[in-house]
Amino acid sequence: MGLLVYLSQPLVFLVAFAAAAFGLVVHNLVQAWLADRYGDALPRRMGFLTLDAKTHLDPLGLLFLALLGFGWPRSVPFRLNGSKGLIVALSGPVGFLLSAFVYLLVAGLLPRSLGLDQIALGLQVAAGVMVIEAAVFLFPVPPLDGARAIYAAGGYEARRFMDQLASYGPIGFILIFLVLSYTGVLGAVQAGLMGLLQTLLRLIGL
Repeated sequence: MGLLVYLSQPLVFLVAFAAAAFGLVVHNLVQAWLADRYGDALPRRMGFLTLDAKTHLDPLGLLFLALLGFGWPRSVPFRLNGSKGLIVALSGPVGFLLSAFVYLLVAGLLPRSLGLDQIALGLQVAAGVMVIEAAVFLFPVPPLDGARAIYAAGGYEARRFMDQLASYGPIGFILIFLVLSYTGVLGAVQAGLMGLLQTLLRLIGL
């Protein structure tokens, strides 16, 4: 279950967990940097433009990352609305995909000797986790990035519906997540995103 299935391969587990956790940081850095570029200084003031792990990482999110292969960082605060808020929100999943691409690229370039095959496998596992993160965070369910995009650029009725979903708290999120998983919707989005990354890698000869 999650990353714990790799505990029998300690190096694979450590690389996968560390790389996936850093991917959560990258998600936040991309959002914070873009919000800052758009003139919202709140993420900078709150420390989200630094690499401080305490600012970005949520302990419970890290625990779930290890247990289930899906975790979450602390939410980046920003006050942008309209198209700018929409772009900032959706840049989070792009950050996950960027991390996945880099991990797959490095894994493909590493020689399969001197134990580097274990590091390559760990990076490939982390890339898979990043694709799952990107797929999940795209969905318009509070507090995910898809919902933040609707809050930023959606109409009154759309924002009201997000408020209704948010009122159910974690239980509502878990139920929707389970429905998306068991209906195959999440798997389809995940497969599409992974296919896109693999196409890009083939274009550069990997």
